[in-house]
Amino acid sequence: MEQAYERGLAEGRRTERRRRSHPVRNLMIGLVALAGGAMLGVAAWYGSFGKGGEVVDQKLAVAADRAEPTLRAAAGEAGAALSSAGRELQPQTSTDSPAPVEPASSTGQDL
Repeated sequence: MEQAYERGLAEGRRTERRRRSHPVRNLMIGLVALAGGAMLGVAAWYGSFGKGGEVVDQKLAVAADRAEPTLRAAAGEAGAALSSAGRELQPQTSTDSPAPVEPASSTGQDL
């Protein structure tokens, strides 16, 4: 009887491990549920999904218009910083000319 209990306990632990879900997936599901609840709240507040959707669209358009210049400025600053870092990493050229590179010897056969 005790062996059967132990086997059942082990099986239950394996099943529990398989049943657990991924935390990122849970976060995504929670965010989608929160957004859906917010849409239902807006629709209830304005009396219809059409009016609620219109309000949400207007708010999103205003947020996008405000965010675009900020994002462009940040991208420009990041590009300038990368260019500056690239220039700093380039080897310093000296006044001495580099040693000439000799061509590889050819065997007369084209590959």
